[in-house]
Amino acid sequence: MLNSIINSPYLNLFSALVLLSTSLYETIAKLDELTLGVHHGVLVFSIIQLVKVVPEMLEGLKQLNEADELMEESVVS
Repeated sequence: MLNSIINSPYLNLFSALVLLSTSLYETIAKLDELTLGVHHGVLVFSIIQLVKVVPEMLEGLKQLNEADELMEESVVS
């Protein structure tokens, strides 16, 4: 059960969006300082996490579309 929670694309998407929004806020807030901080690394990590989640979400949408087409075919027949 814990494995399915950890590998959930929805949880990964949510956590990546939270990390992206908070690190982006910190980066913009400290834009006048020309120092490298932890928030820059978190920003890069969150972008990588979002890129990893996108194919999983697209595959799920593709499967939903295929299932919908099969349901329409079975109703018409």
